[in-house]
Amino acid sequence: MKDNNIRDSILKNAGDWENRSDQENYQINISWLQNHILRFDEISLQNCQWVFSHIPKTAGTSLESYLIQAFLLKDVLNINADEINNLPQCLYMKNKYPKFITGYHPMQGMLYQLLKDTNVVHISMMRDPIERVISFYNHMNTKHYHANNGSNSVLEFDDFLNQPDLSEIHNGQAKRFAGMLDTDLEISDKDIYFRAKYCIDNCFSVVGVTEFFSQFHKLIAKKCAVTFHDLPPITRLETKVQLACLQPEQMKIIKRKNKIDIQLYQYVRSKFVNLINS
Repeated sequence: MKDNNIRDSILKNAGDWENRSDQENYQINISWLQNHILRFDEISLQNCQWVFSHIPKTAGTSLESYLIQAFLLKDVLNINADEINNLPQCLYMKNKYPKFITGYHPMQGMLYQLLKDTNVVHISMMRDPIERVISFYNHMNTKHYHANNGSNSVLEFDDFLNQPDLSEIHNGQAKRFAGMLDTDLEISDKDIYFRAKYCIDNCFSVVGVTEFFSQFHKLIAKKCAVTFHDLPPITRLETKVQLACLQPEQMKIIKRKNKIDIQLYQYVRSKFVNLINS
């Protein structure tokens, strides 16, 4: 009966989430996380749930392959927001909550309203915004991407940069942390930055940076007293554009469209460097 009650509660919470606006869900999630996250100096593998909120094109899949080593496979759930929205009960599919959940989950997402009422180790990672835009473009030009999207067309880089509907390359990281990636609300750059910064400071145990990828997983391993075995890179993109080959005008467009991401990345990078140096 207990398991049925938990599943019923999960379905009720999922229904409530669907009936709220993104901003209402964002505020609920932020409030819940503030009360449940473990700060970095408190994290462990015992008596808590781990959530890795993966931002696309930040080497999150590679980081995930390290973090998974700290858990039994039966305790790991890899699921993205669209999948959990369609099947929320999968969070309790094995008659228990997973110990480690990983996937693409926006801050207003359903996942946070389905979690067990326990302490949470909440992790994410940012990438240099200019490198991330380039990686996003190269990803869109791989055979794997076109096979999954049923398209054979390849955009030129200039056309890619000027797409109005591709929010991921327009301050996509800051908007994810601010819960505003796909919103139509009018909000200033300043407000997006401070919302994202507040979320990072108050709703995550640690946010690393791709630039210090090795230091990030080694820091977590040391803190949790586990050994992560070195692994080869998972993704090898077909490189069509490289940072060194960007034209000045292209660089100007990327920086203009990612002004908030650049500012936020510099803040997160500085904060992470202070953490690893301490």
